[in-house]
Amino acid sequence: MSQEKADQTVMPPLGFDAYKVLLPSIFGLALSSTVVNICIQVAHATTGTSTFSGFTMFISAVIISLLFLSTLVVKRFDKRFISSTTAGAVVLAGACSLASAVLEVLGAAPLPWMVLLLGVGITVGSTYLEFYWLRKLRGVSAQAAVVVVFAALALSETATFMLSFSSELVWYAAGALFTAAQMIAIKISRTMDAPSDSFPAVSESYFGTDENRFSNRSFLVVAAVGIWFISIPIGMGRGFPAGDPIYMSTVPRFLIMIFVWVVAALWVRNGLKSRMRALTTSIWVVMEILIALGAIFFAIWPKTISIGASFVMAASLVLNAFIWYLTIAFISFGWRDSFYYASAAWVASNMLAVAGMKFDTAITRVMPSNAPVIISIMSFFVLVATQVVFTKLLAAPSEQTESSRAEGPITEADVRRIPLMGVLAISPQAQAPMVNQKPSVHIATSVMEMAQTFGLTGREVEVLTLYALGHTQARVSEELKLSPNTVHTHIKRIYDKTDLHSRQEILDYIAEYGTHGA
Repeated sequence: MSQEKADQTVMPPLGFDAYKVLLPSIFGLALSSTVVNICIQVAHATTGTSTFSGFTMFISAVIISLLFLSTLVVKRFDKRFISSTTAGAVVLAGACSLASAVLEVLGAAPLPWMVLLLGVGITVGSTYLEFYWLRKLRGVSAQAAVVVVFAALALSETATFMLSFSSELVWYAAGALFTAAQMIAIKISRTMDAPSDSFPAVSESYFGTDENRFSNRSFLVVAAVGIWFISIPIGMGRGFPAGDPIYMSTVPRFLIMIFVWVVAALWVRNGLKSRMRALTTSIWVVMEILIALGAIFFAIWPKTISIGASFVMAASLVLNAFIWYLTIAFISFGWRDSFYYASAAWVASNMLAVAGMKFDTAITRVMPSNAPVIISIMSFFVLVATQVVFTKLLAAPSEQTESSRAEGPITEADVRRIPLMGVLAISPQAQAPMVNQKPSVHIATSVMEMAQTFGLTGREVEVLTLYALGHTQARVSEELKLSPNTVHTHIKRIYDKTDLHSRQEILDYIAEYGTHGA
């Protein structure tokens, strides 16, 4: 399928009704991101990653790493676990924000360990809520992912900018209020269809590659290495030149917000118009340019480093949005639980940003006049990151191996020649080698198994096959010559019979329990 055709089949007509299903995720991501900004990063008044010279972020990363390690044991977390831990995250972040606000009202001077624990609670709770909203976006198209992450980024940065001129009491009170508002967003999202139902994912629209590549460990490693190498120079720029957080006055804070607005507006517009080929390459170029401009202004105005820091901070925020986007891509097509990708990306990017600031400190001890050295090292890391991303992550997929082209009973060419009912007639017991099984064949045979397991009717099998293959309900209606209401009714009955409640859950079930599932 060409990129243009993929975009056209994925995106519904413009209008509020089409996109309102994305609103809970937009506001949820924006709220959780803002709480971290205003409570831990001091409302972007400094470029520091957290209080206590990054120790708060370090402890938070250790705790979130435990979530990552648990995904190596648990293949998929169930709904009960997700619901209970999400409620716990709301309570944790909200309670710690409220406690911090109460201490401000009382004018008390809390002990350092108390401030540390409250900061860790806010960070861990709010970050987990970010993961929750990313998980809700499993299986959405690249266009919908872009709209969500960049709209959320713009809203978050706007709220952070407005609150940055308030007192710490206002910051913490806002943190408690925003965290409580998460429950409203979660409740609303549960009354809506899954976003992937309206915006089904097409793997080629993310990186121009087939979905099998997202299960390739080397592809995942390349994505991680790119993030690692860009996070280090960003951290160095945020601590330029001696590793200390740079204070951001009104002008640099305003510049950061403007940069974010411009980038977000461009990519939300691209998402709405289905012009997604530019994202993966151009967004990386934007981050490069911002870091390069930051380095230039560091060199031009070494005594006014906050101007240069505003460019680097903007690059950091754009990277955060790109990580969200990248996480959604791997969540949708990867072989592990959503928390595996979300937690790994968050821990790596934040810890390496802290490491970049510490690197500045180490260099300063060796050579006090270190500005040219730091700028050179920043440029080196940006160059390496760019080469890795452009030559590996964004390169065209490798040609199939000889083994994958071996003769077999079922091939993609066969699938294209067989009409729908011909595909449905393939026996689930026909043990075709997995190396020759394409997603369309696997889905068709697995649906036949589901029909036997859950007692689906022939018409429900037809509807479910097309639906699982990524067709919208309107497209299913057109293909089967049924009214949209009839198709909707069939899908609701399928949900009731299978106890699955979204397209992504159906695909997860097929992946886990299908004849050739993992």
